[in-house]
Amino acid sequence: MAKNRLVMHDIGPVMDADITFGDLTVIVGPQATGKSVFLQALKLVLDRDAIHDVFKHHNVVFDGNPSGFLGGYFGKGMASAWRDDSALQWNRKKMSLPDLAKPGKAKDRAARVFFIPAQRVMSLAGGVTQNFGQFNYGDPFTLRYFSSVIHDLVQNEFGAKGELFPQPNRLNDTLRKPINEHLYGGSKLVVDAKDFTKRLVLQVPGHKEGLPYTAWSAGQREFTPLLLGLYWLCPGGGISRREHIEWVVIEEPEMGLHPLGVTTVLLLVLELLRRGYKVVLSTHSTTVLDMVWALQEFKALQGTEADVRELFQLGGSAAAKELGKAAVGKDYRVYFFDRGCKVRDISGLDPGADSQAESQWGGLVGFASRTGDVIAKVVNRFEARPVKKRAVKAKAPAEVAP
Repeated sequence: MAKNRLVMHDIGPVMDADITFGDLTVIVGPQATGKSVFLQALKLVLDRDAIHDVFKHHNVVFDGNPSGFLGGYFGKGMASAWRDDSALQWNRKKMSLPDLAKPGKAKDRAARVFFIPAQRVMSLAGGVTQNFGQFNYGDPFTLRYFSSVIHDLVQNEFGAKGELFPQPNRLNDTLRKPINEHLYGGSKLVVDAKDFTKRLVLQVPGHKEGLPYTAWSAGQREFTPLLLGLYWLCPGGGISRREHIEWVVIEEPEMGLHPLGVTTVLLLVLELLRRGYKVVLSTHSTTVLDMVWALQEFKALQGTEADVRELFQLGGSAAAKELGKAAVGKDYRVYFFDRGCKVRDISGLDPGADSQAESQWGGLVGFASRTGDVIAKVVNRFEARPVKKRAVKAKAPAEVAP
């Protein structure tokens, strides 16, 4: 029996999904194909009681109303996601969303999944962190809870320190250097408590005033809440990971980032794997799949940690070597979600596969491949044209140089 296997049938936009998770699982596919619904369902299956406890703590009471709970958890309007022929299984145990909409009786009610949502930029409205209660009913639970976690982190742990990046006790130099180079460009991320409100600003070299959140680049706005989530997952003080948390879900980690920024985020993902978390990503980035493909090839061809360091242009520090060693020993899976189709396992990422879903990496390289084919066709047509001799105009005597 496969472990860590989630099966969904006819739930929202998900027609048929049968996914066995690896150490790193990557989900690809067009918009509105059910990737977010699937990932939120994973958290609900694993964290049912913790989720109900959070709602109760914040005085959100559903009084046993499944529709109310499902709208409050997935987002308003999602109560109709469960239909008469819907089915849900975790490790072959049958479940239903209406049943999960009711509190359970488990003794261990701690959360096992930390979810970093695609809407994470909303957790920093104007550079100010938002707590659970500042959102509305119908805003997804995963956004509200993530926002609340980083709100507590900034307002309590880091509020007194002031400086958020670089932090010597959060992440090592192997990880801090590319963050500094590719994402903050030498600027410091700090907490500014002016006007009696703790808000995030960037201290840019040569500028006296901190740069407000609205003036940051899109990539910096998208990356900063992700960084804060990673800070929470990687505590300081010699603690490797958060107690009870086993899974990390990150939706679209590439949003707003240059490929070098995406590569930096992938280094942070490898750090999560090194610390023992299982990681699940949804993505539209070929850079993410490039990394997965390379790591799978290293594993199949007996690659070493030195190959990983070369791939990411890392030095020979002990931390870099540990990161590379962990990366070559992990299990990687890739699944393709498409409209009206069964979810397909494309973990091989084989460019020569018969299935276009696999050969074109879930459509992420389809346009590039088609562009190459069309250009080759145009070149062949051009080269097949008869060569026309260009008429050479004889120069008039007055044009001839002496």
